[in-house]
Amino acid sequence: MKESSVNSLSCPTCRRTEWRLVVHESDAQEVRSGELKCESCKRTFLIDRGIVDFLDPDDEQLQREINGWEQMAGHLPESLVSTMTALPSYPHGEWPYVAADFFQIFEYVDFSDRRVVDLGAGRTWSTRFLKTRGRAAEVAAVDVLKKRFLGLETAEIFFLEDRIFFERYCADIHQLPLRDGWADIVFSSASIHHSSDPLRLFREVARVMKPGGIFVFISEPVKMKSNKARQPENEETRLGINENVYSFEEYREAWRAAGFQGRQLSPRSVRYRSLYPDRDFQLGLPPMVQYMTRGARRRRLLSHLLRGRWTGPFVYQYANLPLTCILTKR
Repeated sequence: MKESSVNSLSCPTCRRTEWRLVVHESDAQEVRSGELKCESCKRTFLIDRGIVDFLDPDDEQLQREINGWEQMAGHLPESLVSTMTALPSYPHGEWPYVAADFFQIFEYVDFSDRRVVDLGAGRTWSTRFLKTRGRAAEVAAVDVLKKRFLGLETAEIFFLEDRIFFERYCADIHQLPLRDGWADIVFSSASIHHSSDPLRLFREVARVMKPGGIFVFISEPVKMKSNKARQPENEETRLGINENVYSFEEYREAWRAAGFQGRQLSPRSVRYRSLYPDRDFQLGLPPMVQYMTRGARRRRLLSHLLRGRWTGPFVYQYANLPLTCILTKR
């Protein structure tokens, strides 16, 4: 953490902004080790390897989630450096779809010279591109995970590779350690559904944003309206990771109540998976939508319907599709 970044922070406990920084070790770039003390509520937050830890040590749910992610990841050897530098352009699992939706946003949002928060940044590959390709002035990566190749410590690979820097805060996405109105843009990739309270999350995003600020999120899973289940039964939930599935209406109600307006794009990954369909994708589509994935004209029509203000929400009621939205704070 750079010493100057203290001026951007607010205490997640009391929301005050009076700090005392105690530096134990620093280098030419940042404070590597030390303590950040809130002068109001007297809480102390440790700085280790440049990352400020704002997590509540008594939050058992968050600790279960962290343990679950680390258990699922298993051993993470140094040979993963080349994989990290390739992300999100990695030809396995869900990564091709995430990459398609991520790079799409640069056609719609101008990050240059802006202050940006990367919400649920994880390995910080997205933070890297917001800084390099997006040319953001300042970027703050926020996540609960710190472990190298899984969380915020991965950023040091990009610091060396690209000769860049961005701040890293280990924090609950519902209690961001940033001042009111600090951010011009908040970005999130597949993180909102890890919240059990989307309205609280959207309100916290609105708090740290300037009026007219932009919240852009991608790769959020959306369930059909007929699916009443709130949590999936998968490896993540069995390990204690907070996975949720929300309908389009639930997302929209939350962002409107938090003071946002905007709408969905047609995710590029949908066009990709329509052209090269896979079993999981097809199973999440009703027969009519499956029919629209066959043929170039039908695919163009599906794309048009998905981004429509009225037709998009209708399609999302009946199909399991990823959600990309660009919202503006009123």
